[in-house]
Amino acid sequence: MPTCAERSEDWISPGGDANLRASGATTGSVTPEPDGACAARRVQEEQRPFWLKAFDVASVSALLVLLNVAVARLVPALGEGGAAAWILLPACAAAVLAADLVSGLVHWICDRFFAEDTPLIGRMLIHPFREHHVDPMAITRHGLFELCGNNALAVLLPVLALLLAGPPRPSASSLALHGFVIAFSFAVFATNLMHKWAHAVQCRAVVRWLQRTRLILSPEVHDRHHRGDFSHGYCVTTGWLNPLLDASRVLPRSEAWLRSRRRRFARTLLMRPVRVRRIRAGGVRMRARSERRVLAPRLRSRRAS
Repeated sequence: MPTCAERSEDWISPGGDANLRASGATTGSVTPEPDGACAARRVQEEQRPFWLKAFDVASVSALLVLLNVAVARLVPALGEGGAAAWILLPACAAAVLAADLVSGLVHWICDRFFAEDTPLIGRMLIHPFREHHVDPMAITRHGLFELCGNNALAVLLPVLALLLAGPPRPSASSLALHGFVIAFSFAVFATNLMHKWAHAVQCRAVVRWLQRTRLILSPEVHDRHHRGDFSHGYCVTTGWLNPLLDASRVLPRSEAWLRSRRRRFARTLLMRPVRVRRIRAGGVRMRARSERRVLAPRLRSRRAS
């Protein structure tokens, strides 16, 4: 029976996906039984610390305030821009695509690398992704602040920098920049909400309409990720880029390259040159040959002696 957490000795597990143990805990559907045994133990045994809850509340609140200010600045500039306002629509579409790509990359990294006990990011980032594979319905039991706190923190700086740069000018480039940053930040912020709705048994009619029209992530699109080895369908904002990424296999190829580099780096560490040195033994100067030796056999010979 798979355990709730398994310690990884390295940031990139040589055995493949660090959470493949979840394959035996799920039924292959995005809506399994809501009371997974592993998730139930976590709810009973682990409580999110108060400082983390407060941090999430502060991040979400600050981002929403900054986004409101940014939109309030943008609306008058759109009126003054006249014909240049057309640029806002393609800028927002590009921003949503960028957010979808970012969600896929983060999802891929947190699924395939690191461990739940990794310092700094283990508790905040890796744990939610691994929990989600063991019990996909756990995301539907989280509140707004817990779901969106990390994402809000990630886009706080871009929105703050946009506001510090001053109000937008009535030009196409300025309107496009402000529209892109606002739409991208909001899409990243709402990503986990869209992910949650893709798993929820019941949603509002407007959410179901958005899912049917593929404007946001739908259960049918996201179901592909939870079938098999979790190696497809990483984008969870809208899922628009999943067909392209899955067909090109750019993420599995990147993972294979990273793992090959890891093995090559490990071999480099094991193969260490013995420096040419001079030693004195009974007044006779001898020169040791420079040669390359494998570290592991050397260690075994030392232990045997």
